[in-house]
Amino acid sequence: MSVYWIRFHGDSAADAIKAIADALKRNEQGDAPDKECSDSVAESEALTANDTYLQSNLQTMHETWSIDPLRAEPPTDKRLISRLRVHVQHAIRRLTRWYFFSPWMQTNEFHASVVRIIDVLLTRQQQLQQQINDYHYRLQAAEQQIHTLRNELAITHQYLMELKQYLVNQTISK
Repeated sequence: MSVYWIRFHGDSAADAIKAIADALKRNEQGDAPDKECSDSVAESEALTANDTYLQSNLQTMHETWSIDPLRAEPPTDKRLISRLRVHVQHAIRRLTRWYFFSPWMQTNEFHASVVRIIDVLLTRQQQLQQQINDYHYRLQAAEQQIHTLRNELAITHQYLMELKQYLVNQTISK
């Protein structure tokens, strides 16, 4: 299915049909109007930008996807026992690194791939939203053109009825 965008000046249905026929002969599909479409795309991006919950969770995801078991966690209190416990845990982790290195790397690879997939899915979702907004705008434009053409057809039909009535009156009067 192809969509043709035809622009013509005038209010006549005959001019519109002629412009459509010319575009079909030349196979010119034209360009969709961009004014309202770009507004709706900006709206969808603004909605995503204004969603603070989504933005904060995306930021957290990007910052914390990597697991580093060798990173020493600073103690919350300054007591000697707490600091000693953190240093002992760190030493034990260093000594047992060979044991958990493989699962740790697999987990990090998995988390990195999940983050990349989520980024791709969000990008595609925004592209699909943009396409939906574009199709919605095109549908509204097509509905307006159909409405205009129906009005023109009704006026032409009314004019044709008046001409028939005029011909009937002329033949009766002769």
